Amino acid sequence: MIGRDQPAHTLWITDRETPMKRRFSRALQANLLPALLAAFSLSATASDALKDGSTVYREVCASCHGPGPVEAPKYGDRTAWQPLIAEGQHVITAHGWVGVREMPPRGGDPELELEEFGRAVVHMARAAGADWPDPAAQPALLADIRHEVSARVASLRSKSVEPADRGMTGAAVYKEICSHCHETGVAGAPRRGNADDWKELIAEGQHIVTAHGWVGVRAMPPRGGHAELALEEFARAVAHMANASGASWKDPTGDAMLLGRIRSEEADRRRKLALD
Repeated sequence: MIGRDQPAHTLWITDRETPMKRRFSRALQANLLPALLAAFSLSATASDALKDGSTVYREVCASCHGPGPVEAPKYGDRTAWQPLIAEGQHVITAHGWVGVREMPPRGGDPELELEEFGRAVVHMARAAGADWPDPAAQPALLADIRHEVSARVASLRSKSVEPADRGMTGAAVYKEICSHCHETGVAGAPRRGNADDWKELIAEGQHIVTAHGWVGVRAMPPRGGHAELALEEFARAVAHMANASGASWKDPTGDAMLLGRIRSEEADRRRKLALD
């Protein structure tokens, strides 16, 4: 029996060993402990399945943040990274994830997990003097990043105003804006007139390539980094480059069906990137 001053929950600790207690102990070791170990193993496996920061940097980020002419804060450049580090890990990670300045959403790789992207940011920031932790091991930090992502998306949406078509031709937009990357192939940009560079893109279809470039894809920022462009002007430039590389794409001006397909693909792309 349990004494007056002995709480019920202490019985198994204070009472003498009994056959029932021995059976319970054996059951615990045989069933519960292996289950707990398996749970920990699954958790570790899920974490290990994520790419590390150096891998993501090498596969995704280095094309802009490594050596080269692209104006992005370079790996190991403490001067360039100092103001970014001062903004804070959750802010920089969230803004890069959504897309900031000339950086496309998720660094241009829609398959990245937030934890993987965050690890790449940490990898670069640490090389520039930061002491940021691995976000995959920090639930509170991940929550802060996700909150900042939501706030950033809402802010960008409230400020988003699409300009009217000024009538710039595709050739004019290319010369003024697109040629900086697409003439020489900076950061892997498909070169105008190079059929091999454009073959797979042309096969994807005009509405898909136009919409993805408009939202931001791979190392390409949204709207080619120029918010003043109208969709029609941007689409003309894409058609101009594709047609110089073997396509026979239409000028979208006045083509409601084509523009509608581009808009629909844009919406799907933005949802996939969690921008809406």
